[in-house]
Amino acid sequence: MEHSHSGLGKLTLCTGGICICYLYYGILQERLFTGEERLGATFVLLTQCITNTVVAFIWHAIQDIFLQQNQQTPSSNIVGNRPLPQITLWTTSLCYVMAMTCSNEAIAYVSYPVAVLAKSCKLIPTMLVGQFVEKRLYSTMEWMAALCISAGIVLFNVNRMQQQLRHDILHDGSAAQYGTILLLISLSMDGLLSSCQNLLKNCGDRYQPPNAMETMLYVNGYAAVLLIPLSMYSQQWEVGIDSLFRQHGPMASNIAILNATAAIGQIFVFLTIT
Repeated sequence: MEHSHSGLGKLTLCTGGICICYLYYGILQERLFTGEERLGATFVLLTQCITNTVVAFIWHAIQDIFLQQNQQTPSSNIVGNRPLPQITLWTTSLCYVMAMTCSNEAIAYVSYPVAVLAKSCKLIPTMLVGQFVEKRLYSTMEWMAALCISAGIVLFNVNRMQQQLRHDILHDGSAAQYGTILLLISLSMDGLLSSCQNLLKNCGDRYQPPNAMETMLYVNGYAAVLLIPLSMYSQQWEVGIDSLFRQHGPMASNIAILNATAAIGQIFVFLTIT
């Protein structure tokens, strides 16, 4: 009973932390990815992944020090000398990069409310990918619940969404179509990302499942490795650095706060799923 109460308290804390962090994250995200002075998606995501990697590394190091002082096995040690599932971690990073890059890039082509509404319906692609990739079986009741939740979200915002879509199409129909395609790709990658996270937790006897900080460290570290050449090839790195130095006041502070909220929010996410 005591264990269940502590688990419920942890879940409540993590849920509240996720909501608060990503609510403010969304406000800053709209500022950075809309308007004439918007930043490139790969550049912002790269700074975010670097920040998350540093935070996870420091947390992990401090955690090991405290565990060693308590004469316990460090969290970085592998039980039974089993390695971490590096291929799955790389795949998780790739899905994360594609999902985040596409959704952030889409904000430049469709209005922010439309992008948020589309992403809020990712429960359906997550279940679809889970059924085909992980061979998970969902009951009819679970599918009905997922459809009702997604339909409720859409119906609750349908009037605003129609107005925004009409405005986007009239303003630039081809751009709106491109943004919609990016959102569909992002939703597909969200489904694959969810399956990868489940595989990390259930990686069999051959590999050691990573804990929350190890997952955050490796996923963001590998994502940064993928994003460095991508941001340079797209020239978003050069434009982003130039924008930071030209508008070092508000732009730099917005990115710093965005990265801080993303890092804290991601800690809560990984603590929840692991």
